[in-house]
Amino acid sequence: MTVVVPNFHGKQALDAWLVGHDAGLLLQGPDPDSPHPLLNGVVVAQRPAAGTRVQRWGAVTVWVEGDGEGSGVREPRRPLPPHREATKYFDECG
Repeated sequence: MTVVVPNFHGKQALDAWLVGHDAGLLLQGPDPDSPHPLLNGVVVAQRPAAGTRVQRWGAVTVWVEGDGEGSGVREPRRPLPPHREATKYFDECG
């Protein structure tokens, strides 16, 4: 049984992996033995090209840029840290 390779270019790596899995494909990086999972970054290239027919559960190699190192989650901290102006009064009273 064959499946058509979707276009992964421009997708987040994790989203591309999920789309590939739903289509019956296995996504891998250019170094399949790499210890780094294919989860972060944006797909910038793929082989075979989109529209190509491959065997079900065949491998599609994708190249990813922007691995997300150092970015972290961007959300507000809760509870908010105290303002320095509010603690100044208590520091002077002690």
